[in-house]
Amino acid sequence: MSVFQAEDLQDFTAALFVASGAPVAEGRTVAEALVRADMMGLPSHGVLRIIQYIKDIRRGSIVPGAELLIEDLSPAVALVDAQWNFGQVAAMEAVQLALERARTHGLGSALVRRNRHVGRVGAYTEAAARAGFAALATCSTAGEGHWVTPFGGREGRLGTNPISFAAPTAGDPVLMDYSTSSLPEGRVRLYKDTGQPLPDGSLVDEQGRPSADPADLYAADGSPKGAITPFGGDQGYKSYGLGLMGAILSSLLGVPVWREEGIESHANTMWLLVIDVGQMMDLQHFIGEIGGLLNYVQSAAPGAGSDGVLVPGQREFAALRRSAAEGVAIEDGVWQQIAALAGELEVELP
Repeated sequence: MSVFQAEDLQDFTAALFVASGAPVAEGRTVAEALVRADMMGLPSHGVLRIIQYIKDIRRGSIVPGAELLIEDLSPAVALVDAQWNFGQVAAMEAVQLALERARTHGLGSALVRRNRHVGRVGAYTEAAARAGFAALATCSTAGEGHWVTPFGGREGRLGTNPISFAAPTAGDPVLMDYSTSSLPEGRVRLYKDTGQPLPDGSLVDEQGRPSADPADLYAADGSPKGAITPFGGDQGYKSYGLGLMGAILSSLLGVPVWREEGIESHANTMWLLVIDVGQMMDLQHFIGEIGGLLNYVQSAAPGAGSDGVLVPGQREFAALRRSAAEGVAIEDGVWQQIAALAGELEVELP
């Protein structure tokens, strides 16, 4: 493991994107998102993605600096056409648009189209929750991002289609953020880059046979060859249903894009709903009630082998504070690839 101070790693990551043609503000937005994911113990959405993003810039499927086009589908619903800008840039704009509409109408929603990987979906619901709102989000992908087989199948037909929900509390938000597959594609990529076998039951090869080899997911051009399974084993039909819901909400509403080909198939699509709790009840009373509910849930006696009940997001926020104090750890196999890219771009290592 290589360990870095968070600020140094953010500055370095932003410099890589700027050297690849990104405006400074956009490079910083993406860098902060990636480093924060690593700090929260979510390396599948961390600086590992630098390699992918810069490759996408070079082939034209990320267009740094592209203008975000905003369309009002209704007074409470906005559509963001990112014109292939970074996913994080478009998604953070969607948060602000949804918040503005929720303040006026009680509910606000935003859809994002024509952008690449949005990163950690929980970043966007967390931002809304820290502003005092509840939020629900999901995202999906078109053709080349169909890494996940539906329950009972062996070929990819869905994205990993994460779902996130967040609500404000007196401290860190309640924050749920999980893929509807047995693991996110980025984690398969991480296992591949670090030479580790996959957990049993998480992947099938192109013949439909269970595989623990992460290389079995990828064709030579990086597109899906095998498929990730829905989570839940013999109960995987439940997560398959949730993944299908994610595709319907994020790829069919507004401008349907689920079957696109070519560059369109590289897109992430996202749907975000923001709820102004203060228009339904006193916000502080709501926060107090959440505190009472969480205390009650966590009062359950620990099960065998458990240290006790955690609130969703509690582990990640603890990791965030620990990383801020002790540094951000990056797998050596990942760092070697990033360091080589930095050499190409003549960006000094931290």
